Amino acid sequence: MSTRQWLSFATLTACVGCLVTLAASSSTAGEGQEQTGQLREFAVVGDHYTFTPAVLVVDKGDVVKVTFTAKDIAHSFTIDGPYRISKRAGAGQSVTFEFRADTKGDSQFYCNLSADPKCKDMKGTLRVR
Repeated sequence: MSTRQWLSFATLTACVGCLVTLAASSSTAGEGQEQTGQLREFAVVGDHYTFTPAVLVVDKGDVVKVTFTAKDIAHSFTIDGPYRISKRAGAGQSVTFEFRADTKGDSQFYCNLSADPKCKDMKGTLRVR
């Protein structure tokens, strides 16, 4: 392949790459517009092996902001599945985090700490409509 052909090929390849990137960003922007939801804020307390509130209800696309406080002893707020969140708060401490609720259905949240066997009984539900 001559130098001239190589330059033409490289230029064409770069143009195609730019078009693909532009198309992908337009597609992502469109998806983001569809997912635009409200900010839903929750103050969740872990105390005496229970979560209060035990059910969080949001709509698909909402941004969920949780301020999790462990009141009596250290606890965690853990969700497996599509969100893969695990936040720990020491006794009397709080942790705040956000995520987008982008999967409809129920997901269980629980305490994954093993310092006390009763922590395994701490369960709640994230319900995405």
